[in-house]
Amino acid sequence: MSRRWFRVVVAGVSLAAWSGTATARPAPKEAPQEAPPEIPPAAFGAPPPGYEPPAQFAPPGAAPAPIEEDIPPAFMTLDRADAFTRLGLQIAFATGDSVSLSDAFFMRFNPYGQYLFPGKTMGVYAQLPISHVFDFNGSDATGVGNLEMGGIFLPMHSNDLILRAGLAVATSSDEGNFGGVVANAGSLYERLTDFVLLVPHFTTARLSASTVQQVGQAFIRADGGFDLVLDHSSTTTVTDVPTVFFRANVAGGIRIPDVDLVAELVNLAPVNGTVSGGITGRFLHTAAIGARTTGENQLHLGMVFPLDQAARGDVWILSIGYQRAMN
Repeated sequence: MSRRWFRVVVAGVSLAAWSGTATARPAPKEAPQEAPPEIPPAAFGAPPPGYEPPAQFAPPGAAPAPIEEDIPPAFMTLDRADAFTRLGLQIAFATGDSVSLSDAFFMRFNPYGQYLFPGKTMGVYAQLPISHVFDFNGSDATGVGNLEMGGIFLPMHSNDLILRAGLAVATSSDEGNFGGVVANAGSLYERLTDFVLLVPHFTTARLSASTVQQVGQAFIRADGGFDLVLDHSSTTTVTDVPTVFFRANVAGGIRIPDVDLVAELVNLAPVNGTVSGGITGRFLHTAAIGARTTGENQLHLGMVFPLDQAARGDVWILSIGYQRAMN
């Protein structure tokens, strides 16, 4: 019996010793992990001056770069209203075959300006012609025209359609300054489309619609409008004076590097009133050719030719000028 218990005890001790040895056996060591290879940073350089990222990469809220708009052509004898702010002075030198240059010649000074409000929907304009006759026999005289002021409306925010409405007030020289009336008459043909600005005692509403179109290097402008005389009560020399005038003008040209070459045609007709010469006598026409530099600072030089029989080939007009055009 004692041997049996002895065997049981020995077997229990052996099992306990084996179990403790198995439990205390250390866990196998894990293989050391290699560190990930270093990735060199991407090369970075500052962008060149003036660089603008493409729209899809621009930071949120960044304003797009402004787009410079070409300044459209301008004209000597047509309307001036368009989608740009302009300030200028046009000067004409006029003479005729019937008057010797050594005896007399005429000059006309026409300051003008227009301002377009931001958005290019509306603007304002003004002009005033001033004429002078240089009479070497001692009868120099200066004539002032009618002051014109008005508004410009661009319903398409561009030169596709230009609407103009103005008022010319009666500031022109009259019978009290006969030399001034002669000076104004001598420079009449330089801007026939502004005929009502030289007539004494005329207060006139001026309405017109224009378009300027450009295709490549070619361009065209067309004007159509009416001048409606609102008051001429002090006019005593003519009993049935015209009070409605129709204007229809067209010009075209081509833009070569730094210069616009232009040809212009102006047509004026009194719709009512007494006019000698029948229906053909109601129409007056001038043609003009000229060149103008492009850009903000513009110089022009050109010639204006009356086409009607009374003045054709007898009156010669040189037109020069400068204007500042601003976007």
